[in-house]
Amino acid sequence: MAELDIDRGGDKKTEDWVETAAVSRRFYPEPERVFAVSPQDPNVRIVIAIPMERTIMQEAFFSFARIFQQGWPMARLPYTRNDIAREKFGQFVRDEKMPDGVTPKYTHVLMLDSDHAHPEDIVQRLARWVFLYPSTVKVVGGLNFRRGEPYDPCAFVDPGDGSFRRLAHWGRGILEVDALGTGSMLIAREVFEMIPEPWFNYEYPNGDFTPGTDMTFSRKCREHGIALWVDGTTTSPHLGINEIGQEQYREHVAKMQGRTQLVTPEDAAIATRVREQVAAQIGAAKA
Repeated sequence: MAELDIDRGGDKKTEDWVETAAVSRRFYPEPERVFAVSPQDPNVRIVIAIPMERTIMQEAFFSFARIFQQGWPMARLPYTRNDIAREKFGQFVRDEKMPDGVTPKYTHVLMLDSDHAHPEDIVQRLARWVFLYPSTVKVVGGLNFRRGEPYDPCAFVDPGDGSFRRLAHWGRGILEVDALGTGSMLIAREVFEMIPEPWFNYEYPNGDFTPGTDMTFSRKCREHGIALWVDGTTTSPHLGINEIGQEQYREHVAKMQGRTQLVTPEDAAIATRVREQVAAQIGAAKA
């Protein structure tokens, strides 16, 4: 059973989120054994693709370095818009062939967003589900969270009323969902063969910048009978830059409701001694 949070729309505060429904979804628990997936595997051939729509932060850069030093191939693409990049990557994994010109070169593409710090074993963690359930798992992604408050998960379930509710609970394994963020998503090549282009186009019917490429892709998967799975054990922390000033500081202090100790007794004692030493030095200089 998956407990769901209600999506009220607009700005959301932590206290606005309540558990409203429970629905049944397929769930596969985390395997006990570790899967040794490597770039040389002949059956699951994965290429990594990074949509380059923004500057890569230091934390993301080093996470990519740890992944690529394992030998995983990368689909190269110039800096471009998010939807165009994802379309190009889909075409690449669909059309790229072995030297014989017939055999597909890759079986899967792993799209990793550039504003996340990805675990160094993320390829292995997501690929294990393909080994376990090859005919069932065609799209699987990590459980990632929104950058701003209330930091809700980018995984959604439709309880039957046509709306999307965010997950409130998830287990240690993969859970079938109705929509999934593309921050870290492993997609089988046949998905791009089954669904006609475009796959990741922006659609803003109401002029409010929704739905994005992830929701559009999720809808097209559902329409073609392709299940979406979220791995509740794999998360790539979302990175961002916060502007911190007096307002943010005072909001934080108020939120902590007195739990923040601004100056420790040790700090106060040190400050007192320093002031006394400075005063003594000034007095000696005047004498």
